[in-house]
Amino acid sequence: MSDNNKTPDIIDVSHVTCGLVPLMQAHLGGAEPDVDSMEIQIRQGIETELWNSFGTGGEWRLTEIKKELFFDVACFIRVELSELDPLGLMEF
Repeated sequence: MSDNNKTPDIIDVSHVTCGLVPLMQAHLGGAEPDVDSMEIQIRQGIETELWNSFGTGGEWRLTEIKKELFFDVACFIRVELSELDPLGLMEF
């Protein structure tokens, strides 16, 4: 883990084909409280599914999916939940 930006190493779940979203949520939910961003290595070609799965709400927001040579990387940032707007709809 890097102390400078408090970002852990990339988590590799590119081999997972079934139950991917719950596994990713478990990794995100198990992150240390001082970690502000996470990157998860995923298999290629599932961008639409991930954008739909990690839509609005929750403690983590999917910000981008970077394309690499043999895999993609889903980038998440931790967001502060608002009691007035728990689904984050006011941002749209």
